[in-house]
Amino acid sequence: MHYLYIDTCIWLNIAKSKNQYALVDTLEYLVGAGDVTIVVPDLVMVEFERNRDRVIASTRQQVNAEFQTVKKIVKTFGGENKEDTLLELNDIGARLPLLSEVTGYMADRLIKLMNDSLQIEITSDVKLKAVERALAKQAPFHRSKNSVADAVLLEAFSAFKTEKGEGTFHFVTDNHTDFSSPNDKRQHHPDFSEIFTQNCLYHLELVDAINAIAPELLQEMKAETEWLDDDTRGLTEILDVMEELTNKIWYNRHMNRMFLIEQGKIQIVPKGTEQHGNNVIHQDILDGALASAKKVQESYADTGPWNDFEWGMLNGKLSALRWVLGDEWDMLDT
Repeated sequence: MHYLYIDTCIWLNIAKSKNQYALVDTLEYLVGAGDVTIVVPDLVMVEFERNRDRVIASTRQQVNAEFQTVKKIVKTFGGENKEDTLLELNDIGARLPLLSEVTGYMADRLIKLMNDSLQIEITSDVKLKAVERALAKQAPFHRSKNSVADAVLLEAFSAFKTEKGEGTFHFVTDNHTDFSSPNDKRQHHPDFSEIFTQNCLYHLELVDAINAIAPELLQEMKAETEWLDDDTRGLTEILDVMEELTNKIWYNRHMNRMFLIEQGKIQIVPKGTEQHGNNVIHQDILDGALASAKKVQESYADTGPWNDFEWGMLNGKLSALRWVLGDEWDMLDT
């Protein structure tokens, strides 16, 4: 059994990164397969939940600030293609709220993963050993900073490893200033030699820990989730596709109406006639519909007819895109 002991900073880094789906998928797979147990001290859970909203907000602010900076530079120094560039940037701006939601989604997913993991409490003995480290000026107290939480985290890891005995234990942190050797940050600090024995590994990245457990699994997961790295569609592109779908669906309904006119099931009546209903159409309305139908025919290579499956796909796509932009499901008015 492999035990993954992950520092809060690693959890937070995953939450605020855009494309970590493969990494989280791999974690979930290894846990589900029984190959890995994630160990979560209550201290880590509390710190993550306390910082969750701050990370989401700061990520959103950072993205918006960087975007506005780029836009100002283009406005000030843009050349002859400035207007086209600004249009493209406005399109990207419409996607920013969706991109920001990724952080919140990932944070919720990580909290669920931690809730389903092996949770341990920080005991008085662990706190006492952290104090002893401070008095001896051992790492992580070798620097002029308050490293109590770091020391408690490490001693809790040591206590858990001692209690379990068998297995392979992985300590994962990116806090190399407190935990790494001053000569080689990839190695643990010499003051931790009694902890990091043969069955206990030190990692600065979660990827390294996973590769030590299942060398090829992460690459396989990345291949399966490669499509998630694609950028979201731009607003202009979505609106263009919606217009095409709307026109084609309207055109199909128009052609069905023309068929009913030919069959005599719909009567053409003069403009202004006081007749209304599904079985009549006024001449001026029909003339306008015929002109619109001609524009649709000239605009698209494929205007039907479509079989039931193709027709369902057209309507489904339009409904989905309208839902993304705020309409209710099945909004198919044309």
